[in-house]
Amino acid sequence: MRKFLNTALILVLLGAFVAPASAFAAMAEAGKVTRLQNKAEILRGSQTLPLEKGTAIRVDDRISTGPNARVEITLRDETKLTIGENSELVIDKYLFEPEKGIGTAIINAAKGPFRFITGQIGKMKNKKVEVHNPVGTIGIRGTDFWGGPSRGVYGVLLLEGAIAVFTDAGGRLVTAAGDGVNLTTSDALPSDPAAWAKPRVDEAIATVTFK
Repeated sequence: MRKFLNTALILVLLGAFVAPASAFAAMAEAGKVTRLQNKAEILRGSQTLPLEKGTAIRVDDRISTGPNARVEITLRDETKLTIGENSELVIDKYLFEPEKGIGTAIINAAKGPFRFITGQIGKMKNKKVEVHNPVGTIGIRGTDFWGGPSRGVYGVLLLEGAIAVFTDAGGRLVTAAGDGVNLTTSDALPSDPAAWAKPRVDEAIATVTFK
């Protein structure tokens, strides 16, 4: 059975929830750098700041990494986001209100590889967790997945949980660990989910593994 979904249905399945804009402003600090390998920096407004272990990451910070760099960011809900070398990533929105059961994380992975392991937000009733990439969007539940350039295309690999990967043309629901999809352009459907061979999986994981 082909796992083809339109964007509206995907958002319903993932329990999309839109929080008021004022709430995002109230929680500007999203997390901290918990591991660091080689050079990385933040563009914050007009300032460029070097990253160090313990550096606070705020909403709208643009994180950039250099050659052979790795950055692990732990968000306030214990979500772990690992960024590989020569990458750029922005946390566009972040809201974590466990007492209300509300959680939102919108990430823009503009360039390079990353790994996303959902924390407490993934268990919340009212949540919206998405990662935007240069070709499409990944909708997330309680999940561990990798995304980035892979063998000439943009690849998304599910390691645990479930994700919906969609473009302007529609999307695919990926539910089997070890399955991945390929994205080519924003106006083309993602490929059908299929198991990635071990060499390709190893290549992907290596891009976000600390040495």
